[in-house]
Amino acid sequence: MKITDVRTMALVGPDAHGIGGKGRDWRVLIVRIDTDAGLYGLGEAAHFQRQELGVRQLIEGLMKRYLIGKSPFNIRPFVTDMIFGGLPPHEPSMSASATSFGSVVWAASGVEMALCDLVGKALQTPVYTLFGGKYRDRLLVYLDRSAPADLDDLNAWRSLALEAQERGFTDIKFDLDFTAPDYTVDPWNRSIPLPQLGKIVERLSAVRDAVGWDMEISVDGHMHYDVNSAIRLAHELAPLKLKWFEDPTPIVNPDACAEVRQGSPIPICVGEMFTAEQFRLFIDRGATDIIHPDILFAGGLHETRKIADYADLHYIPMAMHNNSCALGVIACAHVAAASPNFTGLEYHFHDAPWIGQVVDRGGRPLFEDGHIVLSDQPGLGIVLNEDVCANHLAPGEALF
Repeated sequence: MKITDVRTMALVGPDAHGIGGKGRDWRVLIVRIDTDAGLYGLGEAAHFQRQELGVRQLIEGLMKRYLIGKSPFNIRPFVTDMIFGGLPPHEPSMSASATSFGSVVWAASGVEMALCDLVGKALQTPVYTLFGGKYRDRLLVYLDRSAPADLDDLNAWRSLALEAQERGFTDIKFDLDFTAPDYTVDPWNRSIPLPQLGKIVERLSAVRDAVGWDMEISVDGHMHYDVNSAIRLAHELAPLKLKWFEDPTPIVNPDACAEVRQGSPIPICVGEMFTAEQFRLFIDRGATDIIHPDILFAGGLHETRKIADYADLHYIPMAMHNNSCALGVIACAHVAAASPNFTGLEYHFHDAPWIGQVVDRGGRPLFEDGHIVLSDQPGLGIVLNEDVCANHLAPGEALF
């Protein structure tokens, strides 16, 4: 079996509750790989930055040229060639960007997902069996609620959490940088003034009071704060018994994050934009309690499984960052099922039903009582929902 084509399709549609509780348009990029055997695989690539970082161009250019005529079974060699290259005379001798992170990795991630789906279909087995089988049938989902649009309305904060709880979710997250942006004084110095600190605590305390102690709450710093501010904030939030404090400082310095971890009473979680090498640095420096890879940014499913196993050797749990539509969500779930240290999978698009309906699983809902339940269908176990895709095609796009 040989690859005959690599194609992409862009979707766009509304998300009523984006970051900071504001409405936005969300973009999805689907990858399809065809073969001479009539089988095809589907993947999803990061596309929230539209065309500005070249992900789609890499897939339809360099990666398509590389794959045409090759076997779809050589998944890891493809990823290695795209991220690192090999010693001359092997081609490529390095990645397209001469680096092992950024757009080239994001593009390879979407293609690798489609290859996994294709190989699973060819072997008539679910993707999780390509990683040695599954540890669990139900995968916990946590909802990212960011913040309400009306920051001063404490009932709006309570409602975000209570609605999630009523729909069967037991785990939610809020964005610290959007919890009290109305109290930001200086956007450049990474500090948190005392009035802002007080408002962050007040608003998140309203959430805890509303849901009680049966719901996990996490917070995301989005890589914004200095070391002292992050530690101070962690101590102020400690009575809320938070599950984790995510990306408290810029992610280029594991020593700074390690210092925060040493001083924080809340577990530290990092890694949504990391590749395996970056995870190795942060784990080896004692800079994290929980890892948080994203299959769209880490290099795909195999690379994320490698990351999970390295963390597991250090008895570090893995949550999974996720900015994907239903296609990427299911791919994440296959990795989660095959990883013993998995603790939860993120989902953002609670208020954008179409994003959760891009693919169909035989009529099964995406979530069941706050969990994903995987089927035993071959590959990722999905097909495109053509009606949803047709209704959300970006301008100039056509269905596969």
